[in-house]
Amino acid sequence: MPDALNKQPKPGQSRNVSLAEMYPLIREVLDADGTFSLTITGTSMYPFILGGRDQVTLSKLTRPLKKNDLPLYRRRDGAFVLHRVVRVEQDGTYTMCGDHQNQLERGIRPEQMIALATAFVRKGHHLTERNVGYRIYRTVWTWVLPIRPLFFELDSRCRQAARKLFRRS
Repeated sequence: MPDALNKQPKPGQSRNVSLAEMYPLIREVLDADGTFSLTITGTSMYPFILGGRDQVTLSKLTRPLKKNDLPLYRRRDGAFVLHRVVRVEQDGTYTMCGDHQNQLERGIRPEQMIALATAFVRKGHHLTERNVGYRIYRTVWTWVLPIRPLFFELDSRCRQAARKLFRRS
């Protein structure tokens, strides 16, 4: 076993573990009808989820996915991804997209699905799928998918302007 995996974190510290390493444990917990919480990495689900800050709770899939659901799935190349369902296709596959993306990922099959994100800790606040604000966000954000690049450009320009403004102060 590599040395990095043998090192135990000190109390109060954590260590990064890949989803590939955690997958057997996740599978075991979900198969026993438990839930599994983890801190997200990456930026593909921004602005809803910020990597390194926010957490999701994964639950066993007990129903077919529907538009706006947020499943954890495994791509054919083995990568684990948490992206939103933006369309359920006639052939039973899913079209997925991260909230901070506008490129669609088509042809994701039901057997690639691992779990469903059913609860979230965002900026320290606990949310579930039943939270009205979250339901509005996910519906609107999926609806504006075709014009997301405009939002991203506006966000980028606002951030640049803020940096310039605060540098001068």
